[in-house]
Amino acid sequence: MTLPTSISSVSESLFLEFSTTLSDDAKVILPSHGEAYDLAIQRWSLRAERKALAVVIVANAEDVSKTVIFATGNSIPFVVKSGGHSPSGHCSIHDGIVIDLCLLKKTVVNVVEQTVTVETGCLTGEVAEAVSEYGFASVIGSSPFVGVGGYMLHGGHGQLTGEYGLGVDNIVGAEVVTAKGDILWADKDTNTDLFWAIRGAANMFGIVTKFVLNIYPINHSVWSGTILYAEDKIEAVVKAVNNWYDKKDKKAYMILAIAQVPTGKTGLMVITHYYGPQEKAEEVFAELLDIEPIFIDVSEKSYLEATKPKQIKEGHSGYRCHFASANIRPNLNYEHIQSIVDTVDDMSVAAPAIASSVILITIFQPDGIQKHDVTDMAFGWRDGSIDVAIGMRWSKESDTEDALLWAEKLRAKLLECGNSSHTYSNHNDFEGPGVFRFSVNYPKLCELKKVWDPSNVFMSV
Repeated sequence: MTLPTSISSVSESLFLEFSTTLSDDAKVILPSHGEAYDLAIQRWSLRAERKALAVVIVANAEDVSKTVIFATGNSIPFVVKSGGHSPSGHCSIHDGIVIDLCLLKKTVVNVVEQTVTVETGCLTGEVAEAVSEYGFASVIGSSPFVGVGGYMLHGGHGQLTGEYGLGVDNIVGAEVVTAKGDILWADKDTNTDLFWAIRGAANMFGIVTKFVLNIYPINHSVWSGTILYAEDKIEAVVKAVNNWYDKKDKKAYMILAIAQVPTGKTGLMVITHYYGPQEKAEEVFAELLDIEPIFIDVSEKSYLEATKPKQIKEGHSGYRCHFASANIRPNLNYEHIQSIVDTVDDMSVAAPAIASSVILITIFQPDGIQKHDVTDMAFGWRDGSIDVAIGMRWSKESDTEDALLWAEKLRAKLLECGNSSHTYSNHNDFEGPGVFRFSVNYPKLCELKKVWDPSNVFMSV
């Protein structure tokens, strides 16, 4: 491995020496690499991009271990990048090291044990593709371009969650690089307290380089797609969604999005998913299908097709993005939903630069999540609340203040029918008090942090 010799700073010799210790496939990318460096620090959200001192693209757990030891030994801060979707930049750093997992792409399916071993540089769509070749499905989210590491380890809602739980519930074991650079295996029998902690708070305890996940046989096709409703159909849609939810079908999943629709006003977008035959799906979703839509594109398809929605684009969004986390107690209240729609309309008039922002209400039966007790792992929220993601996006830096202010207004409005002390790490981007993310598990996490990472090498609890 070679590095450019044009770096006239103390870090040049430091990184040149360090690079010789890494595996042949690993790369150390520095600012003088030009375009390669620009690509290495590029992120899904423009707001998340930082000028790193170096990007270390690792090829195995040993490379990760060496980089952690090198960084801590030289007092250089570092972060870890799996898929690069952190909107506010937790996978980026100024004047520090990015440990980039993008080369860790191996997947191994065990048909007998119904598991898949996944390296954490994989994207969720790559995992779906790997397991579907063997006739299986995994619990993954609605975007195939999200890194599987952060998604799985900090919760992980998905189309199969109603029946099979969260992504984090399906982790059987994991390889973890600790703050000391040790490479350990953690599961229900080995390093059990570490295994407990990483399932919900992994980025505070180590770097997971691979894990083993449960997978499930695909016995039929999937019915999924998108329906758009105009602003005058909101009451009817909310009623239909509540009736749909009350059917308690674990195979049914929905994202109810509050967003601008082709009428130019704020309406509703329903992203449907049913893990079963079309005939049964149309029966379960019948009341929604009876409401006149602006647009509908729903059909029976393969599991793999259903995990790759047309509206999701790969890689760089081209926008500045911000997530906020809220929740709603079921069932939905029409007046509450209408007030949120009205607030989004007000936002679109007052701040048109952020009008393409969206609110995503993810609805499924709580059965899968509630198979686990709240203290079984660090992930602490299993109360049946409906999770809500507030996704803000805008182009110009000058609109950032407006975007953040309106995100908080929307969050406050949503929480009028929710729990203000409950936040979901994957949607609040690890901001706010730890007790809000981990509930009753927070004190135990604090104690374990003293054991596994007393110097706060990783993110603080």
